[in-house]
Parts: sequence; C-alpha cells; structure tokens
Amino acid sequence: MTATREALIEKLVISHHLSVPERRLLGSECVSVEEVTAVVKRLLKQDGVFPPTARLWQPGELVFEGFFLVKHTDGKFQMVGQRSNPIRPTELADRTSSEYDDLDDAVSQFIENAWSKGIDGIRVMRRSQPLGS
Repeated sequence: MTATREALIEKLVISHHLSVPERRLLGSECVSVEEVTAVVKRLLKQDGVFPPTARLWQPGELVFEGFFLVKHTDGKFQMVGQRSNPIRPTELADRTSSEYDDLDDAVSQFIENAWSKGIDGIRVMRRSQPLGS
C-alpha cells in the first residue's frame, strides 16, 4: 500500500468521508479488508482506542454513536457499540460490549459490525472476494 493510499484509507476510516478528488486519488470504488485492518490496528496500538475520538459515555457528555475498539492494559480488547436517546444526545439509550483476547479477532468483528455495507459508499472487500458480491 502506498503512503498516499494509506493516508486516504486512514481519513476514510476516521472521518467516514472522502471528497471527490480524494476518491480519484484512491483509484477504486473499494478498499480491501486487509488495508483497513492494517490502518485500524496501527491507530488502535498508537491511541489505545479506535477511532481516536471514541470514548465510553459518561453522564452529561454527548454519546459517541457507533462501534469502537478499546485496548486494555491487560492486553485484551473490547468492542463497544453505543447509541444515544434520539431526542437527548447526552443520554445513553443502549450499549453493547464484547471482549477479545486476540487483536485480529477484535478488529475483524469491528469491521464486520461497523462497515459491512461499506464506508461512505466505498465497499470494504476481502482481496479474494469477487466484485459482484
């Protein structure tokens, strides 16, 4: 993966958006699970949480919506899904959580849960997966 492609994938997985010129630079309508996995792992190891803006909800704070990963000091990984009350964004409506011993398992489940339908119209596919799937 080139540095430009890696930077574009990083922007896509953090912001969930690429501009038209950035999409042209990406050069395809899909990214591989392997490319996304590499970026997510690197950022999770670096920041201890992915995406970097995610955090567990605390009373009085806005709820981070969606799935995120947390690296714990004991070497385990947690995938959390949160959503707010639709009319009170500072009120937690639901939280799910799964714990993983293995980083690869955690990231794989995260990608499946968060991006099974793609990211901003860009498909996330296994390298061996046919384009029509």
